[in-house]
Amino acid sequence: MADQSNEILGLEEALSLAYQQNPHIVQARRAIEGRQGDLMTIRTWANPEVEVEIGGLKRDDGGRRKGRLDSITFKQNFDPPGVRFLKSEIAQNDVAIQQEALKFVWSEIYLEVRKIYIWIVLDKKELELKQNNLKSMRQFFSNVQLRYESGQTLKNHLQRAKIELLKAESDYLKAENDLSVDKARMNLILGRPREIIFDIKDEFKEESLESNLDALIETALTKRPDVKMEEAELDSKTKNTRKEQLNRLPSYSLGFQRINEDYEKDYAAVVGVSIPFWNLNQGEIKKAQAEREAQKVKLEAMKNEVAFEVYAAYQDAQLATKQLDLFKKSLEEANEMFRLAGLRYKEGEIDFINYLDQVKASMDSRMQYYQGLYQLSQNISALEKSIYSSLRGEEFLK
Repeated sequence: MADQSNEILGLEEALSLAYQQNPHIVQARRAIEGRQGDLMTIRTWANPEVEVEIGGLKRDDGGRRKGRLDSITFKQNFDPPGVRFLKSEIAQNDVAIQQEALKFVWSEIYLEVRKIYIWIVLDKKELELKQNNLKSMRQFFSNVQLRYESGQTLKNHLQRAKIELLKAESDYLKAENDLSVDKARMNLILGRPREIIFDIKDEFKEESLESNLDALIETALTKRPDVKMEEAELDSKTKNTRKEQLNRLPSYSLGFQRINEDYEKDYAAVVGVSIPFWNLNQGEIKKAQAEREAQKVKLEAMKNEVAFEVYAAYQDAQLATKQLDLFKKSLEEANEMFRLAGLRYKEGEIDFINYLDQVKASMDSRMQYYQGLYQLSQNISALEKSIYSSLRGEEFLK
């Protein structure tokens, strides 16, 4: 890695760092390990039971106790047939759900990293505009001051020029501060110290959106982690219903016993059966069935919400594309207007107030164009998150 004071951070590098170091991602990975531990526990047989019987504790006529082991029993408990397998399948689903939860967290982080990175690009563009504006206002103030001293303009024009200069200085300081704060925010989401100094190397670029809405919705329903989580949850609820139905069958235990008494020394096999005689587990079955049906409703509702989310994100991206075309045309006009405004004011063709208005309109048009680039990038990223798939040919959403 380059020295921290000279670090140049690309967008892809930022995304890679976030995937490795972001605290929420790290927490989600640890949660997967926890579910895997639960799966190991479920797949392990229940601990065997040992029962010991010690006799001869009563004193005999001589005041002595025999105190010996009369019998020892080893016993292993078993669930009804099929129950242990279903428990394992449900635990495996829990692992899969947590793995999809990791993907869902990553989609949130992915969107946030791209948002902050492109916002820093916007901050730099704004700082550049504010710096140029400050330079122009300083030159403009000098010209007005010379004209005032030569009696060619009024004092209130000089005062207005001073006010505009002070405002330009204030705007520049704010833009500088915004850039520093957003860089610190980027460090935070990358899971590293706020103080790390870096610069970014990527710039704005005009992006296009060429996708079919129906295909995007289909992709979302196939790949979205939260949809997969709910589908796995439904599978678990279905298997839990079967498990509770199987729990109407007897559970049993098998064991071995050694008897060591004065009148009997023998070995025996021990078989135990627990019969759910009362109510045949109907309460748990009814509960499991209700939870399964509720999960079906929840899954269908989520699919409808996902389809709407994709539709809304798609519409926003389409709108941002159209608006950017308009902002681009406005920028071309603004550049020409800014060039002519300076010339016309020097030649006395436009007055003081008109000049300031044209400078402000020109700067606003430039900033609006940059904001349009930011908004389009952000809307495409939001659309990618909504379908959990890249529209830029990248490999970050899988």
